[in-house]
Amino acid sequence: MKGSGRAEERLENIQSVEPILNALRTVSQASMQTARRKLEGAARYGSEILELASWLPGEAPGRMQAGARRRTLLVVLGSDRGLCGTFNSDLVEVLSDLLAQMEEERREVEVWILGHRLKSSLDREEILVDHVEGFAEGSVPDFQRALRLAESIQAGFKEGRFGRVLILMNKRLQAERTRSEVEQLLPMKMKDVQGKAERWPPPILETDPEELRERIRKQAVEVNLYRFLLISSAAEHAARFHLLENASQNMERLTEELEMEVQLARQQAITTEMMDLIAAAGLIKP
Repeated sequence: MKGSGRAEERLENIQSVEPILNALRTVSQASMQTARRKLEGAARYGSEILELASWLPGEAPGRMQAGARRRTLLVVLGSDRGLCGTFNSDLVEVLSDLLAQMEEERREVEVWILGHRLKSSLDREEILVDHVEGFAEGSVPDFQRALRLAESIQAGFKEGRFGRVLILMNKRLQAERTRSEVEQLLPMKMKDVQGKAERWPPPILETDPEELRERIRKQAVEVNLYRFLLISSAAEHAARFHLLENASQNMERLTEELEMEVQLARQQAITTEMMDLIAAAGLIKP
């Protein structure tokens, strides 16, 4: 009966956790889908504003020029929340390799971190960073979050504090698998529109074309950064969802095993009681 009692206690504990686990899994799945929908819209808008550059007369937008210094700004997109497996540790591993490579190349590096959980992982590895802030106020970053960050980055780039801006983030491959990759944000390669046929009717411009080009460059950087935030967010929620999904499946198997153990223990207890009654009635010898 002691074994039955322990099994019943474990079964009750698991059953009390099950609703919480299911709720977290549902939230992660919904957040992942939200990030993907926003990512589709951001990618479409980014393509449209670059296409708009082809309507402008004169010189193509070309490439936003780099700052004078060799310093690289490396922005790492991590997580503010747990239960996402190796999401942050994968970033730490790639970041360590990048920093070692840049040190070998004698490049100056400034590291910005988004995600307080990632910062904790970096502290354990004794990796120093220059700036830390949260990844998102809600479950999925909004455009205002990207806008504020893009303004800080572009200001530093124009001032010449750094000549290159790289984004290190996790991308979702399939199921729970993710991969850490580096994307260049600045200097940004704009779509090459030279040599395109003239549009008819020609666009009517009431603003200086160079001013429009500058606005397009600025918005393209903002939208690209927003895309990177959403890619990272979708990967994080996908990793969390599949981790919770695996935990749920393991819990179901454990529940079945414990229910079987409890049932067998009860059957054994009933059989023992029946044998005691039969022996007490003198029907069998004790």
